[in-house]
This record gives sequence, C-alpha cells and structure tokens, in this order.
Amino acid sequence: MAQATPPTRRRPLEGVRVIDLTRIVAGPNATRMLATMGAEVIRVEWHDDRAIDLLRGVHPRVRGGEPDSLNRSGLFNNINPGKYGVTLNMNMPQGRDLFKRLIEKATVLCENYSPGQMERWELGYDTLREINPGLIYLQITGMGKSGTYNNYLSVGPTAQALSGLTHMSGVPEPMPPAGWGYSYLDHSTGYYGAMHVLAALMQRRRTGRGCYLDISQTEVGLMVSGTATLEAQLTGQPTARHGNRMQAAAWAPHGAYPCRGTDEWITIAVQTDAQWQALVAEIGAPEWARDPRFATAAGRKTHEDDLDRLVASYTTSEDRYELMNRLQKRGIPSGVVQKADDRCTRDLQLKERGYFVPLPQSEIGTWPVEGFPAKFQKMHVDVGGLPGRGAPCMGEDNDTVYRDLLGLSAEEIATLKEEWVI
Repeated sequence: MAQATPPTRRRPLEGVRVIDLTRIVAGPNATRMLATMGAEVIRVEWHDDRAIDLLRGVHPRVRGGEPDSLNRSGLFNNINPGKYGVTLNMNMPQGRDLFKRLIEKATVLCENYSPGQMERWELGYDTLREINPGLIYLQITGMGKSGTYNNYLSVGPTAQALSGLTHMSGVPEPMPPAGWGYSYLDHSTGYYGAMHVLAALMQRRRTGRGCYLDISQTEVGLMVSGTATLEAQLTGQPTARHGNRMQAAAWAPHGAYPCRGTDEWITIAVQTDAQWQALVAEIGAPEWARDPRFATAAGRKTHEDDLDRLVASYTTSEDRYELMNRLQKRGIPSGVVQKADDRCTRDLQLKERGYFVPLPQSEIGTWPVEGFPAKFQKMHVDVGGLPGRGAPCMGEDNDTVYRDLLGLSAEEIATLKEEWVI
C-alpha cells in the first residue's frame, strides 16, 4: 500500500507486513513498536460490543464529535498510531476466509485474544502455517499457552500479582502491597513481544521459515522483578517491601518528601557523608542536623524515621523544582516527582528530544502522541508509521486494504459491507 510520504532513508522493518488482532495495551503496544520501525501494520477490528477494543471508549476523550464515536479516545490514539485499520467480522465464515487471504500476504500475525479463541475459529497456528509457512505468529496471554493455567483469562494487573511485582511495591507490613499504579505489565509485555518478533524475523530471513511465539505476561513480570526471585531461592525468605528506602546500603535520607503545593514531591538520595554535609548546608544548618544520631551514615539509617520527618519539615515549604536545582548544584542526588502535566509542559529534556510527536488523526485532528524512546542514526523511525498519522478510525482503510492488497472490486467491497462482513 502507498505510504503517506516517501522516506529519505530506509525503514528498519521495510517490507514487513503485520496483521494486528490485538486489543487494549499489551498486544497493541507490540505492534506499535513494529509500526514505528516501518512495518506495515493492519489492525483488524469489528463493531460488535464484545469485539470492540476497550480503549476506544476509554476517557479522556477529545471534545466534540458524536458522543458515541469510537475514534476520540486519547489513550487509544496514543497506543495505536502508525497503523492501518480495517473491520472484519471473524464470526462469519466469509470473514474468516478474508482473514486467511490476509494471512497469505502477511509476514507476522499478532494477537492477544482469550486463550483458545483462534482455535475456536479454526485459525490456530497449525492451520495458518499451512496457508503461509513463513508466518511468524505472536500470541500474548496472561499465563502462556502451556502448563496448568494455560486457558486462564487474565489482564495485566492479574499477571502482575501472580508474577510477584504487586507484592514488591509499597511500604512495609502491616500495610498491604500497593501495586504499580498502572498496568505496567501490559506495556512491558508489548516491548518483549516486539523484541521476540524481531528475533523471529532474523531467523525467517536466514531460513525462510516462520515460527510460533508464545509469550506469558506473568513470566515477563518475573523477568523484570529484579533480584526478588534469586533472593527467595537463596534464602527461602520472601522479599520485604521497603517503600522508598534503600535496603541494601546505609543511605539516608533516601525517599520522597513533600514540597509546597498540593501533592508536590521531591526525591532525595543521600549516599555519602559529603552529600549529607552538603544537604545540611543547603537547608541552613538547623539545630537538629547537629544531633549526634545523624553524625554517621549508620546513625542516620538507624534513626531514619526521625530523620525523614525532620527533612520533610524543611522541604514542605519549598518549591520542588527550585529545590531540585539547588540540591543538584551541590552534588546531591535529587529529582522532582513529576506528574503527567509536568512531563507534557515542563520537562525540557523531553521537549529537546522531541518525545511528544504531533500526528494528524482523521476525526480529532492533530494531537501529540508519545514517540519512540530511542533515536536511530541513518534510519527512518517514525511513530506515525507508513500512513504518517495517529490511530486509525474504525474501518478507515477498508477500501484501500481490500482493494489494493486483496484485489477486491468496488462492487465486492460494497456487498461485503451490506452483508456485515466488513
């Protein structure tokens, strides 16, 4: 299919075609990475309430338009830029036949349906590789497609809990685990999914053969859990929660401290006696800082509760950005706890790197989306992908894909629409 604008440099995944049957975040995040690197990603959706991607209805939504529009979700637009979009009723035999024709022309299939759904449609890997022996099939599920839990349904937070990540986050007992605040494993599983597809593409280039990739969100959680699993294996003890404190060294103060304003915070991580003395000088050498309990790193660590309370008594009246700059000038590790609006409006580093990329979207106009977290030299990498835009509207590219890729006539396309196949 035609690109929006011809690139001046080759795209890393030029010539790779991905059929995207993914929903919500984990799968779409994988295909987002592939689209950014130049793959032609064709997102396949359907209008039925059970099949519509949940994110299409998630707030915040761009103001205006029809109240029931499926094309105005900011989150959906941020997760799915650079993709083409078609509608296809997979519950109808004609729809599944069209899907098989798409597979014939595909390099990669990505899906994160409930376990067993593709088999119920008789479209599992064993069937699809007969159609296209070179097909790379990426399947993302909560637990993986083998083992005791292979048919369990899951979402990102469920897999997070099973992986142990939820238990690791929060302050010590008796307080409960705090979780991660967002569906962290949906994002990280998408990154792992894209990485595995890249490896499979290298094998395909050498051998001409495709493969099946079975990714478990829960096991991805284990991969990003740091030393917790190793610690349990060595000591037989569960990992304890430490909040913001450093458990492996006598670093104190080490935490997040309130600043002036509502829910404004700064992090401070004193690691050496020299940094402690610099902090004392910055805050005006108050009487409490000369307390013998705080004279050594071991003492500060032992009396960390009192120390945190006293440091907070100073920071609470300070502007967080001004304080961060003053502390950093003195060589004290410190950073503002940024909120979403800070990242969009105040973060000079993100602005200078062009992290937020304005992209046109056919219904909501031009809006910024998150870019790619790396810069490529001498390669064309663009979050707008081949179409050079934000997320597709429902069925936006039906005519283009079914005409140009599958060779259907205008009359055939019109008939399929009338019969509720596309």
